[in-house]
Amino acid sequence: MNTTVSSVPAAAAAAAPTRRVKDAPTRAAHWWIAASFLVAYITGDSESWRIWHVIAGYSMVIALVFRIVWGLVGPQSVALTIWGRRMVSSLRWLREQFSSRGLQAWTAQPGTQLRQAMSQGTSLSIVVLIAALPWLGLSGYITYQEITGEWMAELHEWLGNFALFAVLLHLGVLLVGSLLRGQNLVRPMLGGRQPGSGPDLVPHNRAWLALLLSLAMVAFGGWYWQDARSALTADGATPALMQGSGDAGDHDDD
Repeated sequence: MNTTVSSVPAAAAAAAPTRRVKDAPTRAAHWWIAASFLVAYITGDSESWRIWHVIAGYSMVIALVFRIVWGLVGPQSVALTIWGRRMVSSLRWLREQFSSRGLQAWTAQPGTQLRQAMSQGTSLSIVVLIAALPWLGLSGYITYQEITGEWMAELHEWLGNFALFAVLLHLGVLLVGSLLRGQNLVRPMLGGRQPGSGPDLVPHNRAWLALLLSLAMVAFGGWYWQDARSALTADGATPALMQGSGDAGDHDDD
């Protein structure tokens, strides 16, 4: 009898309703952008890992362009206009916090206001990242091609640090928001679904498109790596990535 009773909550939890809120292409683009930025930032100061920095930078831009195009031609749930509405809503909310009405709301309902602040912070950090990443990629390309002087490299580094700040802010508000709501706010970007009843907000997952994007990203990375390696070998140089740590140290000492 005890076994039967205890199995009821477990079965109910396993059958808890969920609904799809993110499609596969959106999630794939998100994680490709995140992974590419992480690799690019880690390898940014190492000359011996420069090829990985360049590949990661290009990959980030490709994934970002895909997300923007998908926002233009995809379903309404991924439209670029959503970002615009979020930006307007977040700025309006931010302005209200400095008014007497906003201060009264924090005094009367601090918990509710804090949860709303985390939600607005998530939206703002996303919009800031979407606005900063194209300039980060462009400045990186100009620096790599040596089109301008040292000031562009410094701008590229500053934009990278600014983007990192936005990423950390994004992760921070997601963590605090998850704790306040008692709900994993990262879950929708992992599996595409979140707890809740009702119809899917995104009817079609389109996993094939996410797979196509991933294959294209891997193919580009492999092609660029091989092309750069072949070019260096043809010039009689050793690919930077194949050099030992001593070579990198000698470069830093010059």
